[in-house]
Amino acid sequence: MSSLVFIGDLRPYKEQAKGVRKKQYERLLLQADRYESYQLPAQHPKESTTYMGIAIMNLALAYRLSGEDKYLFEAKRFIGAVLSYEQWGNAHLVNVDLSASWILFGLSLGYDWLKPFFEEEEKEKILAKIRHHADIMYQYKLDTYGHGWSTNYYQNHNWINMTGLAAAGYVLSETCDKAIQYIEEAKKNFSRVFSLLADDGSNYEGVPYWRYGGMWLFVYAHLLKVEEGVDYFHTSNYLKNTFYYRLYQSCGDFEQQMNFGDSHDRHSGHAPCVYYKTAAEYGDGFAQTFGNLVLDEFLMAEAKISKIKPGILPEAVFEFLWYDPGVSEKPLSLLPRVRFFEDLGLLSIREDWSRSSKVLTIKCGCPGGRKQWINGWDLYRKEGVECLSLSHHHPDNLSYIFARGSEYLTCEDGYNRNIMPDNHNVILVDDRYTDAVDVNDVYVSSAGKRLEKDSSYPIEEKYRGEVVCFKLYDSMVIYKGETSGIYPEELGMKEVSRLLFTDQLFFFLFIDVCVSDKEHIYRIISNTDMPAQKQTDHSYYYPMESGGITYTVFSDQEICSNQYTQEVVSVMTTQEPDKLCRSFLNTLSFQSASPVKRQTFIECFTFDGMNTEVSFAGKELHVKHGERDYGLSFGDEMAVVLIEVCSKNGERKSYRIP
Repeated sequence: MSSLVFIGDLRPYKEQAKGVRKKQYERLLLQADRYESYQLPAQHPKESTTYMGIAIMNLALAYRLSGEDKYLFEAKRFIGAVLSYEQWGNAHLVNVDLSASWILFGLSLGYDWLKPFFEEEEKEKILAKIRHHADIMYQYKLDTYGHGWSTNYYQNHNWINMTGLAAAGYVLSETCDKAIQYIEEAKKNFSRVFSLLADDGSNYEGVPYWRYGGMWLFVYAHLLKVEEGVDYFHTSNYLKNTFYYRLYQSCGDFEQQMNFGDSHDRHSGHAPCVYYKTAAEYGDGFAQTFGNLVLDEFLMAEAKISKIKPGILPEAVFEFLWYDPGVSEKPLSLLPRVRFFEDLGLLSIREDWSRSSKVLTIKCGCPGGRKQWINGWDLYRKEGVECLSLSHHHPDNLSYIFARGSEYLTCEDGYNRNIMPDNHNVILVDDRYTDAVDVNDVYVSSAGKRLEKDSSYPIEEKYRGEVVCFKLYDSMVIYKGETSGIYPEELGMKEVSRLLFTDQLFFFLFIDVCVSDKEHIYRIISNTDMPAQKQTDHSYYYPMESGGITYTVFSDQEICSNQYTQEVVSVMTTQEPDKLCRSFLNTLSFQSASPVKRQTFIECFTFDGMNTEVSFAGKELHVKHGERDYGLSFGDEMAVVLIEVCSKNGERKSYRIP
């Protein structure tokens, strides 16, 4: 049996299909069966056709493993449809973007896997179509080098389009002189991509784009390893670590995700094929556990609710090929409950690894993450390459999300193309946060405004946030982010910081410090799923199904509060302008009663049944929980907090947080 592109030797897979890979095999056949009901339009539809490419792959592999003619018939039906379309794609970047590349990838591999079962005339038609579209994609990559997806090394469009081109190159290698150019262009592209990705595995776009676009980093790495033996799984720290970014951005129930960035919904988060590939490449039993959990319990819910297409079901082909039956599961409870992703300034805290766990996540860092921000500007200055495209990264420094079990308290704005300052749980200064507002790519647009004023402005050093402190003291977590550089310079901000303090999420609190040479109205935002019930001027209550939560705010200056509802509505893709993503935010804000130069806010979240007492007087906050008293003192020195912890046995420990 000859070697198949992306697979290699098919025989071991056939031998295991009804044995150790039975569950994955049955899922593949079930997915292949679904395609019988698909009505394929005679003309290219006015919508995404990405599903057609991966359908061909599922059907082709189902036929090669089962030998059932119905799968060959359906594969040829889908192939006939994409061959009949003069163009691949609709409305935007026709022939040179996602619909075209998904089809190019799937058609190329489907042809290779089914080659013995085509007539010569069929082969010629398919090869001609692959050559035609591969050359269009290749030429576009060359013609647009330096801007757009051709050099957006951190974006899914680059990864998917170049993987489609690479697959076409390998399939055409014996029949097309240009094939080697396609292969080499993809290798050159991904060499830069993998060198630039965050080593800690974090993804600035958020979980939904991690699962949609980030999957293709694994697809290309697998393709290159099978075809040439080049192993990015061995050399890329991103590939080694990114599963843990995804795991620690899970909601308590594991089914949903903490929705930073462009999140179409909270159920667009799982890629079990990536979990299986992680398990296979690194012998990671935690990833094996997570992959099995998703397929056993969450598969159909995500398929039904997720707004990301083609979605989780068609990835059956990857799950079958990437599953390693030799990797044993490991219980997630063996993992630490806290993980910090330094590149993105992202902290994730779990109460425990149960399905009812509290989860808190907060972030503060450079736009796109430190490595991207520094290298992106370096590439622009040295080579004129525009690789920074941060439209899926929202302006969320110091923003946080909290959930318990399946229920969210604080939330993000979801998928948003016109981002406003109060869309996130941040700190506003005179109702301002970034230089640009009401635009798609807030960070890059804001950076552009500064460079328009002064082309020599040191943008990568000054326009950024930073985590200035992260400490684990016994069971306590202390995290402090500072992001004054993000605010418009005319505001004169010297400090805008948020310190998080918690002990095992029995409670958590923020200390927000705003300092300027000018007087301002400072405002803290708390966006939640449900509206708050007012208890006192400074205290509100959320009657959650998983247990009520009290939100109390203190300040060293007089404050007032306000409540209102926000609706965020956005078109997800220009190919389907009538399909909207809609979310609602219940906003509660506290702000200065009058302009001041300096102000400290203290935000305390306490839970019903936990017997936590909070009080504030002068410059001291006291929290009593169980056998511990926590005292937090604020001196006149800017940005310094002293924390003293007293246990029931009289033991005292002090911590100075710069």
